[in-house]
Amino acid sequence: MSTVRVGAVTFDWYPFDPLVRRISEAAVDGGDDVDVICLRQESEQKSEVYNGVRIFRLPMNRGFGQSLPLTLLSWAWFMLMAGWVLTWRHLRRRYDVIHVHNIPDFLVFSALIPRLLGAKVILHIQDTAPELMVAKASGRKGALIFRLACWQERISCAFAHSVATVGWPFEELLLQRGVPKEKITIILNSADPKLFPEERRCTPPYTVAERTGQAETTPFIIMYHGTLAERNGMDIAIRALAQARQTVPQLRLDIKGRGEHLAYLKQLAQELGVQEHVVFTDPCAMEELVDFLLQGDVGIIPYRCNGFSELVLPTKAYEYAWMQRPMLASDTKAIRSMFRGESLILCDPERVESFAQAMIDLYQQPELRERLVTNALEDYTPYRWDAMAQRYRQLLYTLAHPNRAPEVALSQQ
Repeated sequence: MSTVRVGAVTFDWYPFDPLVRRISEAAVDGGDDVDVICLRQESEQKSEVYNGVRIFRLPMNRGFGQSLPLTLLSWAWFMLMAGWVLTWRHLRRRYDVIHVHNIPDFLVFSALIPRLLGAKVILHIQDTAPELMVAKASGRKGALIFRLACWQERISCAFAHSVATVGWPFEELLLQRGVPKEKITIILNSADPKLFPEERRCTPPYTVAERTGQAETTPFIIMYHGTLAERNGMDIAIRALAQARQTVPQLRLDIKGRGEHLAYLKQLAQELGVQEHVVFTDPCAMEELVDFLLQGDVGIIPYRCNGFSELVLPTKAYEYAWMQRPMLASDTKAIRSMFRGESLILCDPERVESFAQAMIDLYQQPELRERLVTNALEDYTPYRWDAMAQRYRQLLYTLAHPNRAPEVALSQQ
C-alpha cells in the first residue's frame, strides 16, 4: 500500500492521549508518515520523534477546571497556532490527509489552508461536543450552549471529508444531526496489544490469594484509571466502597488519574473515613498502565447517567476485557451496545447501594468473576485493535487515493 502523509492535530498531550497515540502508531506501522501537533507540558521537548511519529508541541496547557469562556479562548488560540504550524509543514511536505481530533470540533478549521491546497480532512469525534458541554454547564445556560455546540459540530462535520467516531451511539447521534452515513467511519478505541500484551495476562492477585490460603490478609482491589470529573462518578465509587466495607473490610479502591474533581474526591474519602482504603496515584505513561491493571482485581466504571456519559464507550472497558479483569459499570446505552448483560455487572448510576452490592458480590463469588471475564472477552474479541487499525489505514488510503482500487477489504461491523 502506498505511503500516506498524515498531519494530526489534538488539543491534548502526546503520547499521553491513548487514542491519538494508537491511531498515529497504527498508521506508522502500516508504512505511513505521521506528524502530530499537540500541547506541551513543561518537562517535554518542543519536538521529537516517538515510535516513528514526529511530534510538534505548542506551549499551551489543557487548563483543567477553567471557565467556559477561558476554555473557548484556549481552544481558539490553539486552533490558530496549530493552523500556522500545519500550514508551514504542509507547504514543506504536502500532507495527503489532515486528521483532527476533537474536542473542540472547530479545531478542524486549523486545516483550512492545507484543505484548500488539496489535502483531505478527517474530523475524529471522540466525544460529542453538545452533550459534553451540557454535562459541564449549569443552570439555564445549558440550552444555549447545546444549540451553539450543535452548530459548530454541524459546520465542522461539513468541512471535513470524513468523520471518524468511536462507537455506535455516537454514530447514531451524528446521523440524526444530518451527517451522511457514507461519511462516517467507526474506529473503536480498543486496547492496543503493544501496550497491553496478551502474554502479560495473569490471574488477579486476590484470586491467587484465595487459592493459596492468603485471602484474609490480601486486599480485594477495585480499580479505576482516567479523568476525574463529576460526570465520571468516582464519588459514587467512594461512597459505595464505604458502604461495602461494612460487610467486606478487605475492599480497597485504587484510582489513577487527574482532573478537576480530584481534590473533592480526596476530601470525600476522608469524610467517609476510608482515606486509608482509597489510593490515589498520578497518571502514568501508557506503557506502565498495564502494571496498574494487573495489580487490580476488578475494574469499575461508575459514570453518571447524563446525556453525555450515556453515550460513552470507555476505553478502560476494552482494556479490562482484554486483560481479563471483571467489571462493574453503570447501566448505560453505550456499555450495552458493546457488552451483554452477562459479561459485566450493570449498576444503577443513581444508587450507591447498587455499586456497593456489586462490590460485595464480586468479592464473595469467584465463579462469577471467572464467568464475567470469559463473556466480556468473547464480546470484545471481534473489535480488537488490529481490526480497528486496519480499518483506519484503509480510510487513509481511500482518502489519499480516491481513484485507486482499495488494497485492503474491510467491513464496517
